[in-house]
This record gives sequence, structure tokens and C-alpha cells, in this order.
Amino acid sequence: MLPDGRINPGQMTSFNHYALGAVGDISPHESGWRVIRVRPIPGGNITTTKVSFNGPYGLVAFEWKLEDQRFTMSLTIPPNCSALMTLSSEVRRDFRCEDEATRILCSGRHSLECHFDAGEWPPKPMVAANQPMPVDSIAE
Repeated sequence: MLPDGRINPGQMTSFNHYALGAVGDISPHESGWRVIRVRPIPGGNITTTKVSFNGPYGLVAFEWKLEDQRFTMSLTIPPNCSALMTLSSEVRRDFRCEDEATRILCSGRHSLECHFDAGEWPPKPMVAANQPMPVDSIAE
């Protein structure tokens, strides 16, 4: 998307990676989508989402809503598949995914909920506008 809000006129414009990977946060944990990774992180102005697609084993559907710091979600996992699920309240903010709590869910329909504080929006800048950027140690 261009800064003025228009869609990029290029031939390769696609929102699939953004929608499934960032907003819905569904990804294959193993090749072939037999094990699905679900790790939603609500934030910003997005308070609800609904994503689905027909995977190799059937429909994968995911829906979540954030209202009054209450995160609710439903997930449909196709037959003969499973999902590794991390609730929003358990997502580590330092990006160390290996230490996160993970549940294993079998095929079928699941509903989960938890308390979740999405934090301040918009986030404050890490460096104020009038401060110089820190020196990049890699470039030295």
C-alpha cells in the first residue's frame, strides 16, 4: 500500500502473507500444513479478524476478537491435523518463541479466551524525533 492509501499498481500486489501471517498469525509448523502454528497478537486498531483457507487436508479457519481486554477466539483444524497454539496473553514480547507456553490442539473446532492488554496505541517511538539514531555496531 502506498503512503497516500492507494493500492500499489504493481503486478505482484498481494496481501496474503500479511493477512495470514501477521493479522491471523496462522502458519505451517511442518511442511504440508499437517501441523499448524497459531500465535495471534492483536494490536493497533485491529480488534477483530476472520481468516480461512482450504489447506491440503481441508478448511483451516480462525477468528478472534479483542474487546475490553478480553481476547476470544475460535479455531477449526482439519481432519488428521493438529495445531500448536499460543494464546495472546502468553506471547513473549522479546520474540523468544521457544520459551512460550504452547498447547497442542487436535482436529475439530476449538474456542479459547484469555485476558489480554494490547498496550498503548500508537506505540511510542524508541528514539525521539530530535535525538540522533544510535550507532550501528555492525556497520563500524
